[in-house]
Amino acid sequence: MPVNNKIIFNLILNSTSYLYCLAYSQIVIISGFFLNIFFSILVIGSLAIWTSLFFALKKSFHSSPYLLKKTHPDFNKIFVSIIIPVRNEEKFIKQCLSSLLEQQSFNNYEIIVVDDGSSDNTMKILEFFKNDPRIKIYEAGEKPDDWVGKNWPCYIGYKKSRGQVLLFTDADTIHSPQSIHDSLNTFLFEKLDVLTAVPNLIYPSFMVKMVLPILSIFMFSRYSPLRVNDPKIKLGYLFGSFFIISKKVYEKIGTHESVKAEIVEDGALGQKIKDSGYRLRMFRGEKIISAYWARDFSTLWNSLKRLIIPIYFNNKKNSILMTVGVFMLMLLPFIICFYSVVCIIYIKDLSITTILLFIFSIASILSVYLTNYYQLKRADTHNVLYSVGSPLGCFVVSISFIYSILSSEKNGVVKWRDRIYNYNKSY
Repeated sequence: MPVNNKIIFNLILNSTSYLYCLAYSQIVIISGFFLNIFFSILVIGSLAIWTSLFFALKKSFHSSPYLLKKTHPDFNKIFVSIIIPVRNEEKFIKQCLSSLLEQQSFNNYEIIVVDDGSSDNTMKILEFFKNDPRIKIYEAGEKPDDWVGKNWPCYIGYKKSRGQVLLFTDADTIHSPQSIHDSLNTFLFEKLDVLTAVPNLIYPSFMVKMVLPILSIFMFSRYSPLRVNDPKIKLGYLFGSFFIISKKVYEKIGTHESVKAEIVEDGALGQKIKDSGYRLRMFRGEKIISAYWARDFSTLWNSLKRLIIPIYFNNKKNSILMTVGVFMLMLLPFIICFYSVVCIIYIKDLSITTILLFIFSIASILSVYLTNYYQLKRADTHNVLYSVGSPLGCFVVSISFIYSILSSEKNGVVKWRDRIYNYNKSY
């Protein structure tokens, strides 16, 4: 009798174990099924967004307006004040000023250079230009505590200006001989209050060439001339490297003083102009100006932080949603592709949902490469082979946003032009 009980007990134990394993395997299968479905939805969403970005770029490259070449009757009656804020620009200021001094078809202008406390050889280089009557050099003086970025030297430049039209440009911008002629004539023919131009971006280092184009896709899609120029879209933007504005309008919107706390002042000023109802138009300017957005990987990293940290301290929810969106769009397709490959090769999961997940993730990744390749080809800034760096670009942009958000509460610091801005203390 005891033997029979032991046999029965073992049978029950084995049956229970079998049923448990069967149930567990079914749970794994079902959970894997739903996980694959969930991941598939995410990568399909990523694919849809990258596809829309591709067509937005294509439309922008094809339809964005260029500056006019013809001459307005009042062209030579306009006196232009070119305002250049500088801080530690020893590597770039000479080329910038030289390009402005070589303007053709127009000489009715002054160049106002405002140094914002440079600690390098910028002022020594400016000494070579001090005898040119077209150039006036000033020192900005001590920056008030509530002013950030280049807003203060821009404001000082305005105070020193004599022109009825102001042209703001950066010290690391290079102008073609026709930059003022074409932009000012377009400004007059179109009867504009403000004109800004999309520059030809310069990619000075290997890492910048690999990473920045990914970010440029979003910049030139969101801030496309087609969107900024559309009166139905409440989006205003200026490229700080080049914008022309009527002095009267500049004064009416409150000058740079109205955005003195904004480190991304060009975007804030452009939005203020659009909201105020003034005529703002953006043009393609790749043929007349070239500019640096990032000079090396360090400035690129700080530029990315400069984008997200101010948003975080203004609106935490939006900044977190933006960071999550960037992660899902840029990194998640690569992570999910790796996951699906592991499932297929190592776990031997050949279910239809896993196969479809692999296909969808590959399609999403290919859309990243295609969009980046197309942009590099049309922009013609550097070799399209750098599009192979798309995964690296996606990784760096995503990680920089995530790092900035996670570190902001303890260390909301942005380093810009050799100055430290602590947003924990500002907000």
